[in-house]
Amino acid sequence: MDQSLEIYNQMDWWNPRHSLLRMAALKFNYFHEKIGRLDGLSVLDVGCGGGIIAEELAKRGANVTGIDLSERALQIARDHAATSGLRIRYQLGKAEELPVADGHFDAVVCADCLEHVDDVGHVIGQISRVLKAGGAFCYDTFNRNLLSKVLIAWLLDRRLRREYRSLNVSEQAYAVHDWHKFIKPQELTLLMARHGLVSREIEGIRPVGFRDGGFELKIGGNPKVAYIGYATKQM
Repeated sequence: MDQSLEIYNQMDWWNPRHSLLRMAALKFNYFHEKIGRLDGLSVLDVGCGGGIIAEELAKRGANVTGIDLSERALQIARDHAATSGLRIRYQLGKAEELPVADGHFDAVVCADCLEHVDDVGHVIGQISRVLKAGGAFCYDTFNRNLLSKVLIAWLLDRRLRREYRSLNVSEQAYAVHDWHKFIKPQELTLLMARHGLVSREIEGIRPVGFRDGGFELKIGGNPKVAYIGYATKQM
C-alpha cells in the first residue's frame, strides 16, 4: 500500500474528531516553551496543512508564514484564519524548496511533516537556510525501528484510515505513513549538525490513555516510537 498525500487535499482539518487537532495543544505548548515569547517574532510553519499550529502561533502575536503542498489545505487554512480574525501568510511550496528568503525567520516549526518528505536532509538544509542565527527549529516525528513499524505503520495507520474516511477522505487504498521515511533521532541529529543546527533536546511522545475516541499523549521518556525536540542555529 503506497503512501498518498491526496488525503490532505480532502480532509476536514478543523473537525473536532481530527487526531492532529486533538494533539495540537501538546505539541504547540512544547514549541512555545522552547521558542519563548512569540510576540513580534517571525515564524515559519513547514507543512502547515489546515493551519492548526499556525493559528496557535499567531494568537500569541507571532508573524506567521505557513507553507504546504496542498492548495486545498491552504485555502481551508486561509478561510479559518479569516473567520478567527488572524493574519497569517499562507503559501504553496515544498519543504525541499522553501520559497522564502535566507535568514528571515526567528523560528521554524515542523509538526507531523518530516516523516512525509522525500529528502529529509534537503529539508533540514532549507530550514537552516531560512533561519536567523540563533533561531529555533522545533519538530516532531517518528523513530524508525521494528516497534514503530508495528505501532505506527501498521496499527495506528489502520485506525487513521477509519478516522480519515469519517473526515470526508474518500480514498481508501493508501497508507498514511511510509515507515521507510521515519528517521532515527541520531540520524536527525547528524543531519542537523551538518547544516549548522545544534540539537538541544529530544523527548519521547507516549500514549497515557484513550479518551473521546483518541489517544491522550504525554511528552517525556525514551523516544523509541515518536519524539519531539528542538535545535538552534549556530551563531
